[in-house]
Amino acid sequence: MNLLSKYIPEYSGHVKSIEYLEDNKVLEVIFFDKPEGFKPVLCLRFTEVSEISVDNYDLDENCIELVIGLDLFQNGYCLHTDQREFIFKAKSIESRSIAT
Repeated sequence: MNLLSKYIPEYSGHVKSIEYLEDNKVLEVIFFDKPEGFKPVLCLRFTEVSEISVDNYDLDENCIELVIGLDLFQNGYCLHTDQREFIFKAKSIESRSIAT
């Protein structure tokens, strides 16, 4: 089940950053409104993250990363981008607008 339409229904899926804050056990994904505007507008935050694994496919710092899937996966989540895949468990998901 792809959860992108539930958590980021109005945005393109292009991300400013994906950051795992190990000390807080939080995974944060910051989304742009559209890739041409480069305006961060939404934060998707996973809390109490555990059992995280990251598989890098083709990291390119010169390209804007695109989230292509967020799925329920083996009692956890799979966040899939065009450059990486994150598989993890989390207690909750919060989607909030970023005031700019």
